[in-house]
Amino acid sequence: MDKLQEIKNRFSIATSLYKKQIDVNWSTILEDQEFLIESVEKQQEIIEENKRQQEVTVHQFRQAQKDIQHLSGDRKRYKQALEKIITNLNFAITVAQNELEGDVK
Repeated sequence: MDKLQEIKNRFSIATSLYKKQIDVNWSTILEDQEFLIESVEKQQEIIEENKRQQEVTVHQFRQAQKDIQHLSGDRKRYKQALEKIITNLNFAITVAQNELEGDVK
């Protein structure tokens, strides 16, 4: 039986004895109470740390989303610029070919 179950059993026994007005070893109950308080405090610390880590993770995720959006916008602009350059090069090649054909004739 683990410590918590043992404490629960002692509390249950102490409660029933108290109801029957029988003397109880209160020092054991106080030790159990201290153990429970320490356990709850540790759990609260763990919960708070997990919340902090979650907040950091959420912040990092949102920042990553912004970065992805920014990079997607950059990619779109670069693609448009490259398409414009290709169009201009194709036009220049066509003009050059026409000039060369004109020189040959």
